[in-house]
Order: sequence, then C-alpha cells, then structure tokens
Amino acid sequence: MNGKVFLCNTGANLVCGKANTSRTSGGAEDFCKQNPGSDVVPMAATGHDTVYEWKCVGNKAVISKQAETVDPRGFITENWQQLD
Repeated sequence: MNGKVFLCNTGANLVCGKANTSRTSGGAEDFCKQNPGSDVVPMAATGHDTVYEWKCVGNKAVISKQAETVDPRGFITENWQQLD
C-alpha cells in the first residue's frame, strides 16, 4: 500500500490471510440449527476470518454487526501494522 511494508503477526486467532466478507456462513447456519435463538455464534463456527459478528434468530444465522474493517487489498485492517 503506497510502497510501504505492512506486517501481520500470526497467533492468538489473528488472521493474516484474506478477510471473509461473505454475508452467509455455513458454519453459523449449522450452529443456529443446533442452538436456535443464541445471541452469539462463536468464531469456532464462523471461522476467525469473518468480518462479521453473527447471532441466531430462531434457527437462522444473521449478521449482528460488522466487527472488522477491510483494507483495499481485502485483509482485516486491524491485523496489519505498518513497518516504520
């Protein structure tokens, strides 16, 4: 990005790969079928690369909010730091 170097430190569930911006989640759908009405769908079900927080409305998965921003290259902005 503009000729600058950015670094991502893997670990602690940080995703250095491309962000998942899909507005559907098979993992969340499966979770909601087994846990209808849950206020939160865990990242173990959605994957740590999703930019959304999910909840169950009945047995359907819905996005509750966008939790991460995505940079122009498609990566989660907060996981990348510019090298000084």
